[in-house]
Amino acid sequence: MLADVRRLYRESLKPADSLFNLYVARPPAALFVKLLAGTRTTPNQVTLVSLVIMLAAVGAFLGFAGPLGLWLGVALVELSYVFDCVDGQLARVTGRTSVVGAELDFLMDELKAYLLVAALAGRWHLHDGGGVLALWIGVATLAVVAAAISLTKFVRSREYAEATGAQRVGHGQAAGAARARTSPLWPIEMAARLISQYPQTLPIFALFGAMDAFLYAYGAVHLLYVGRTALAVTLKLGRFAPRPGADERHDG
Repeated sequence: MLADVRRLYRESLKPADSLFNLYVARPPAALFVKLLAGTRTTPNQVTLVSLVIMLAAVGAFLGFAGPLGLWLGVALVELSYVFDCVDGQLARVTGRTSVVGAELDFLMDELKAYLLVAALAGRWHLHDGGGVLALWIGVATLAVVAAAISLTKFVRSREYAEATGAQRVGHGQAAGAARARTSPLWPIEMAARLISQYPQTLPIFALFGAMDAFLYAYGAVHLLYVGRTALAVTLKLGRFAPRPGADERHDG
């Protein structure tokens, strides 16, 4: 069975992926793929299951104070992410990849990000003495994350690529594309990426009992992304129209 799991792991990998996915999330996901590949279970069903698991994580964060609620919630968040890997791997192994499946996966990722922020802000308010500040930070972070998601959907659209000449990056390809880029600011970009990809860093913040710090960091990273992306969109689409007759004078 382990040989089959290793084979399915190799066959179900994407051309480019994050190191966390390659070595932490996808190996256990391959075990679930082995169990589900011969059944009628569809990748879309697995995607929906990942959302249900995240809802259970929300219940753990809000319903149980102390280490029990914290670590049960974190464990369920990680399990939800493993299932988020299972759906794509199962689709590739069974030949059930689809555009609507990728869109459903992105939608569930959006909802899970909102749920996580709301759950952590609620836990901070209910169990960790955050008071009204926790609620305000939660609302502000939700607004920033919503803006970031909207901008991401826009700049990944076919229409934006056609209007600006930008290369389209589909859902699930961003991590690999980011690894392929080089920049003098790569340490900062790497740190920001690790925070935004919360399954990688959430356990670390939990270990130090700093979930409020995670909320601040998560919101700050998305705020920086919103600013940078909005500026890029403005520079590309906010230009003045050519002067009347400019083309004719140039051609003459």
